[in-house]
Amino acid sequence: MSFSVSLRTPGIEGDKGEMGEPGVEGEKGEMGRTGPPGAQGLKGTQGPLGEPGSDGLKGEQGDIGPHGGWVTPRLTRLPGFFGETGLKGFAGKSGHVGVRGLPGLPGPPGPPGTSLNLTLAQLKDLMYLLIQTLLDSLHQDLLIQTLLDSLHQDLLIQTLLDSLHQDLGLFIDLPDGTKEHPATTCLELWLSQPNFTNGMYYIDPNQGSPADAILVYCDFTAAPKTCLSPLHPQVPMTAWLKDSGTNSSFHWLSSMEKGFQFEYPGPDVVQMRFLRLNSRLTSQNIIYSCQPGNKQRPGEREVKFLADTQRQSYLGTLRDCVSSEELDSGERRDSGFQFESEDLNLLPLRDLAVFGSSDLTQEFGFTVGPVCFS
Repeated sequence: MSFSVSLRTPGIEGDKGEMGEPGVEGEKGEMGRTGPPGAQGLKGTQGPLGEPGSDGLKGEQGDIGPHGGWVTPRLTRLPGFFGETGLKGFAGKSGHVGVRGLPGLPGPPGPPGTSLNLTLAQLKDLMYLLIQTLLDSLHQDLLIQTLLDSLHQDLLIQTLLDSLHQDLGLFIDLPDGTKEHPATTCLELWLSQPNFTNGMYYIDPNQGSPADAILVYCDFTAAPKTCLSPLHPQVPMTAWLKDSGTNSSFHWLSSMEKGFQFEYPGPDVVQMRFLRLNSRLTSQNIIYSCQPGNKQRPGEREVKFLADTQRQSYLGTLRDCVSSEELDSGERRDSGFQFESEDLNLLPLRDLAVFGSSDLTQEFGFTVGPVCFS
């Protein structure tokens, strides 16, 4: 048996077939990782200017600053209202003539005139003589003569006498500080009665009916002063701030337990207004005290005193009280504040506030002095 083997060479490669149709879309792959942050962009241009905002609320009235210096050696720092007077400036140009103003208020009564040194009988004789002279001259006029004939002569004379007596009473009955004859102020009482001593007297600042006259203390020691005492002059000695909380702030006496504002009985609003019109200066003192066995230590604490306007206050400082068996030389248990102002609406004082918290457990008190007008 025989086999034959034949070898063939590959044929020529055929043409490329056409592209098949796209396959079915595969499933969505997982989200890739967050890429790194891009570079910072360029700075934009400035926007247009916005419209102006509305005005803010008006701030509260500030405190009256402390006065620079001491009033007297026995007093602590004086919390004042006005600074020292500056140098006088140059005179300005003369202004235009203004419109004529309204008539001013009547001035205070002048000092008493020279006494006539006549008795009441001599005054009556003088008045009769004057009236008779007047009647003799009037008799020459026919019209007046007719009127005199229609009236009773005695009635006319009595009426004239009563009128003259009332006018002369202003010179005869000088104010003496009684309820029936009060003076306008203690200054007027001193001018009428220069021998009077310090004491309680009646005054009537509005000079109306003496029914509303008020009882005041007149101090004739130097310049005569009209003084009004507070209803409760003694602020009790106690630890006023022990229940005030942990926050340090000003605590007003009137807002604390058993606290109160300072009241001054006697004058009403009208009488106070006329008393101020007849005065040029007002003053008042307050004494700050530690309890017995304590003394004032170095270091200062702020205190406020509310003015009569209820919108302003004096600002001062006081020292804390600490225990002490004996007072060393130069140490004190009491210190004082003295207030004096030409703005007569600031006094009398109405309240006080001490700065601190419940950490201040020491007992202290105040003595409120009278407010005086001069």
